[in-house]
Amino acid sequence: MISWEQLGNNNRTRLRHHILPRWKDVPVGQMRSKDILDWLHAECTSWYMMVDLRNVMSTIFTKAQEWEVLPDTLANPMRRVKIGRRWTVRPEQILSEQNTIQVLARLADPHRLICETCLSTGARISEVLGLTLKHLDLQKGTLHIQQRHCRGDIDVPKTKNSRRILTLGNLSTRYKEWIRKKNITQPDHWIFPQDEDALRLMWDSGVRKALKISTRTTGCDFPGFGLHSLRRANITWRQEVGASSIEASKIAGHGSVSMTNDYTHVQLQRQEDLTRAIQQRLKKAGRHNARLSA
Repeated sequence: MISWEQLGNNNRTRLRHHILPRWKDVPVGQMRSKDILDWLHAECTSWYMMVDLRNVMSTIFTKAQEWEVLPDTLANPMRRVKIGRRWTVRPEQILSEQNTIQVLARLADPHRLICETCLSTGARISEVLGLTLKHLDLQKGTLHIQQRHCRGDIDVPKTKNSRRILTLGNLSTRYKEWIRKKNITQPDHWIFPQDEDALRLMWDSGVRKALKISTRTTGCDFPGFGLHSLRRANITWRQEVGASSIEASKIAGHGSVSMTNDYTHVQLQRQEDLTRAIQQRLKKAGRHNARLSA
């Protein structure tokens, strides 16, 4: 059978809290695609959650057949479960640069350093919290994403593309100060331990709470804002300052450029700049034609 560890933290959570309560007593031969799809629509709060649950269930069936727990002749019922086109619960949005500065200014370390890392590098919060000293090379100004920490579990990165090296820019100085302040000396020491126990990791809930309080205090909050909004901002701004979509995708650790497209928010100011650039080119061409006609 599939071991608990092989499922990964995210899949274990999906299985424990969503899939098993509904399907553990249903014989495989009695699972119908229509029933599964109806359950997904009732169970899930987002399109992404529906895809996650479907994929977890599909993987279980596939692995069970590969390991001869189920016969090859059994049709995987998940193949007929069609989720449909992507939909969102809330409008996709990020903070402006000015509002971002205001929000960060109200945070104290380590919450501020963690948020700045998500914003500057595009790392996921789970990847930042999983950092140990051996994952940082402050001479080169890089951090190596090799593991992640999610709700008490240490796991491998979300996808194979998530194993990557990210540059810190001017955050290298901030990390040097933080490491010195916390007396982090051993390779396996956590960069962001709990205050009361240096051997235990911080949870993301405290960071999320501090960030939410800051956005509300500054009047910058909006429905759906959270730590993931900082990652979305990084992916958007990285392309605005000149990165290609392929570069942004690889740095974000996405499995495909199409996923990066879903994370990219085209801001109105960016549209305005691009529109005026086109108009300027047309204006320049008009002046050129006028000179030729004179």
